[in-house]
Amino acid sequence: MNFKRKIQEIVGSTYRHALFYNFPGGLRFALSKGGSSLDLALSALRKVTVVCDDIFVGEEHILVHLETFAPTSRFGLRAMLRELKVAGVEVPRVRDVWLDAGEQMDGSHEESDSILCCAFDVPTAKLQNLIWCAITTDLGALRPRPGCRVYLLNPNKGIVVHPYDDRGMDVISRNSPTLSGLYKRHNDLLLDYDREAMCKTFASS
Repeated sequence: MNFKRKIQEIVGSTYRHALFYNFPGGLRFALSKGGSSLDLALSALRKVTVVCDDIFVGEEHILVHLETFAPTSRFGLRAMLRELKVAGVEVPRVRDVWLDAGEQMDGSHEESDSILCCAFDVPTAKLQNLIWCAITTDLGALRPRPGCRVYLLNPNKGIVVHPYDDRGMDVISRNSPTLSGLYKRHNDLLLDYDREAMCKTFASS
């Protein structure tokens, strides 16, 4: 199965961080606001789960897309895979792995400027495990923490979900009616800073 092609078909092009701004017409949700690292993670986990339960209702599988800066040695990759395994997410043998050109980085990092991508299917029962991996990106005190970007996709609805850290989550799709339904059902969770832009897109739909 060509997971990479399925991913590109959903939005029509390669995507990267800040989906809400790079793909106009999407949704941006607010997650945690304050407290300890655990408080932030649990608050974000609850809110992301509410929205994602709606997005993936009736689906048996989630298409997962992971991104990380390509390690210059195998040890960095092993550490990420170990953290994923501890989180209950094992990368299956049926998967796609590829390199994309990445952001420019200086020589002080242990990674290259290439982006290592991996895509595979997991049962929807692993949804909260994956959400945890996504929202703990910048919460270094908490484990497990794979430290990679986690995108959750529903190919049947044409939706890409990106909880970019404990603070927020972007949802994009070329299926505007589907996003409109999410806008109405989860309006209380939308990020106020970008609410005006979302209202222009969905308030009259």
